[in-house]
Amino acid sequence: MEFIKTFKYLEYNLSLIPVVIDILIVSFVIYKIIMMLRKSRGIYLISGVGIIWVLGVVSKYYELELMDWIITNIRPSLLFIIVVILQPELRRIFGDIASMKFFKKMLYNPTFDIDEIIKAVKIMAEEKTGSLIVISKEISMKDIIEQSVQLDAIISSSLLLTIFKKNSALHDGAVIIEQNRIASAASYLPMSSALGTSTLGARHRSALGVAEETDAVVVVTSEETGEISVCHSEDMVHPVKPLELKNLLLSYLTNKETKKSTEKKEETETVAVSK
Repeated sequence: MEFIKTFKYLEYNLSLIPVVIDILIVSFVIYKIIMMLRKSRGIYLISGVGIIWVLGVVSKYYELELMDWIITNIRPSLLFIIVVILQPELRRIFGDIASMKFFKKMLYNPTFDIDEIIKAVKIMAEEKTGSLIVISKEISMKDIIEQSVQLDAIISSSLLLTIFKKNSALHDGAVIIEQNRIASAASYLPMSSALGTSTLGARHRSALGVAEETDAVVVVTSEETGEISVCHSEDMVHPVKPLELKNLLLSYLTNKETKKSTEKKEETETVAVSK
């Protein structure tokens, strides 16, 4: 109540700015917490705490001594219970805040170590091993990662080759690379309908599907032909020569695509769809 009284009688001058900023920050944090809790069991816990608070007010108003004594003794442990039970949700909330573009630029610059990826892709293309590798940029893919086999491993060609080895448990699905680490394997992606009657299979449709919905760069190798394809935004470059793969990936990942590569992309994409 004191805050409301202070705000009510506050003169309209520069001192109003900190108050407005304070309200906006608190409102944003509360909004993020509510949106996160709505998707988890945390909403039931918060509802329970709210009920206990209401009962406390009622017990004091009507002088219900026994109930007031019980609630008074429960209250000190409520904060500890909330922190322990909501630990995964709280970790996710702070992770979301840290992954915002504003904080990303302050905290770290994204790096992409693609040499190991390119090495693995070239070997799989030669051996005609099917693979689907998603390199996440600014848009997080945590929803898909959480429903996949989570790895959080250092990027290495040997690990990628092991994952996509035929008949391995993780062969089906995609590998997602986020924050320069292999975040998950056996990840299932949304499929695109943009390829129409093209003979390209499920891997290519999934690659284009996730590229349409995010800013990720996706690399595919075909187990039928051994050809390499790269998807970004709504575009698919197919086929990609092994010697051109690194420059193409760097142009997409660093948003420094040249006019020449754009023209080549349009040409190869037309060939792919016509097949």
